[in-house]
Parts: sequence; structure tokens; C-alpha cells
Amino acid sequence: MQRTDIDDFPPLVAEIQKLIEDDSMAAAFDYMLAENRIYRAKFGKRVPLTQEDRRILARYGVVARKWLDQICTVMKPESLLRLNRRLKQAKWDYSDRAQRPGRPGTDADTEALVVRLAQENGHWGYDRIAGELLKLGHQVCDQTVGNILKRHGVPRAPGRKGMTWRQFIHSHMSTAWACDFFTEEVWTRAGLTTFYVLFFIHLGTRRVHVANVTTNPNTAWVRQQARNFSMQVGDIPQLCTHLIHDRDRSFLPMDAVLSDEMEIVRTPPHAPKCNAFAERFVREARETLDNLILCGERQLLRSMKTVEKHHNTQRPHQGIGNSIPLPFDYPGVPLPTDKVVCRQGMGGLLNHYECKKAA
Repeated sequence: MQRTDIDDFPPLVAEIQKLIEDDSMAAAFDYMLAENRIYRAKFGKRVPLTQEDRRILARYGVVARKWLDQICTVMKPESLLRLNRRLKQAKWDYSDRAQRPGRPGTDADTEALVVRLAQENGHWGYDRIAGELLKLGHQVCDQTVGNILKRHGVPRAPGRKGMTWRQFIHSHMSTAWACDFFTEEVWTRAGLTTFYVLFFIHLGTRRVHVANVTTNPNTAWVRQQARNFSMQVGDIPQLCTHLIHDRDRSFLPMDAVLSDEMEIVRTPPHAPKCNAFAERFVREARETLDNLILCGERQLLRSMKTVEKHHNTQRPHQGIGNSIPLPFDYPGVPLPTDKVVCRQGMGGLLNHYECKKAA
């Protein structure tokens, strides 16, 4: 092999020698070091770097390894070398190669529907859910259903939560009633006396029946109110197959009377929201009673009957589409404003509006 003499490249050698002997290169190098230190002081101790920034520094830092202690101020030299090793390892992990196409995953909408069906139907197994999905145009096998539910932490049917309280209420809306007591302070000859008000409310229509008021809801009184309610239900179209109330011992005599006619459902302890329809009527009644000075049992009962009439025949309820619990004759066309009159109840506490009747 023919040897190449360095004299064959006199222009290149001369240029390299010129660069080495040029003092301006060293001055430029010192300037960049000074500038780098100034920028480093402006940024503070830690300079935010992106992954791309680290790659660039690693690429140039390996070449200038012996100068790193002087020029590398953004990161420690050992950090720069460690990053370079990681980049070399990442080059051979083949992560950038195209993956072989496998079995396509389940659509996100289908997966959400599987979870929904399982949560809304606690007794459905994998096959039952797969069959229901097939009716809806989603072809999923039972094993896929099981895998989806496992990923979302939904247990198998035997261990899955049964019917929720909300589902129970909505499935028995048309035949379920709720009852409750609330107290009101009334002036009597003995001073302020606590009275107990017993009422029943139909969940589907929000129809309310105020049973009675008393200062002592003893066993005999509660049993009599239960008999009166049983006769009341027999005379109205709203059937009663379930009666919901809390675990107050005052309801035990009522349960003994009504348990043969309907199923008694007791709410969980300290859970007033489970009897939310009754609690909402209590709030509505208090909006009126808090603006009255009640004197005697008769005035309390008369006021509650007025509230009951307003609730059942005059007041729209948002929970049932702004309808009125009892049948109401809605006009077919908007009424002229000059024919709209205000009917006051209890001195303006219970107002409602209707069409002015002809004389």
C-alpha cells in the first residue's frame, strides 16, 4: 500500500497550524466561558432542560470531555456522561421499530357501556351482559366483558352490589309512599309546647296527606293514624305496596297495623337523604310555619291542612316536570294578562295564580 506523505497536503497543514497559533480562538473560547457563567448566574442553580437539550449537550460534551470541568456549568460532567450512556443504550432497544399489528382493542364507547350495564344491573353475569350488548349492535364475547370489568375493578355478579337505593325508589315510584314526623313549637296555656306532625307523601305524584298533630304520639294514637291512612289509600287511585320511614320506634305500632297490607321499608340509620321526598316536604312546610305565630293545636292542624291543599292542588313541582300532584285543568292557550288573578293563601304566604272566573 502506497504511503501518503504529509507534504501532499501543504494547504491543510498550513490552515490547521494557523488556527492553532491564532490567539483569537482562545479569546473567543474564554469569552464563551464568561458568557456561559453569566447566563448560569441569571438562571439560578437549576436550569430547566428539555430532553432534546440534554441530547445536544451529550453529543458535543463527549467530544470535549477533558474540557467539561471548565465549560459545563448547566449540568455536572458526570451527569452529562451518564446521559450519553443512556442514549447509547436506547439506540439498541429497537423501540422505534414498528410493532406487529395484534388483535384490535375494544372500542372506548363499548367498554363504557359494558361498565354501565354491570353497575346498573348487579345480578347480571358476563353472558347476560354480552347478550344485551348484542341487542344494541355491540358484538363482544363474555370473556372480553370479564376482562373489561376486571380492569375497572367491578367484581363478578355474585359479589357485585345489588340494587341501589336510587334504583329501588325509581322502580317503585308509582306504588311507594313515605311518612315521617316533624315537630313544631306552638303557644298554649302551658307556654311553648312541642307538637308532632305526622304526614304521608306519595313518591310518584308528590301527593301529601297530613294525618294529624299531637303532643304525645303514643301507641294508641299511632295505630289510629295507621288505620286512617289504610282507609285513605283505599279511596284514592295511588296504590301503596311499600311504605318508607326511618327507624324511629314511634313507627312500630304503625308497622304492626300496616305490615299485612304493604311492605315496610326502613331507611338506614342516620340517612335522611334516603327519605328525601319527605324531608323536602318538611322544608316546604317550615317555609310557611316559620312565618306564623301558632296558638293552639287547632291552628296548627288548620295551617297544615292549608299547606297540604296548596301543595296538592296549586303548587307546581319541578321533580315531576312542573306538574301539580292532583289532576289540574291546564289551559290550551296562554291566558291574557288581564285575566290572570292572584289568589292569596294564609295572608299572602301561599300565593298562586289562575284565570279570573266570569261573574
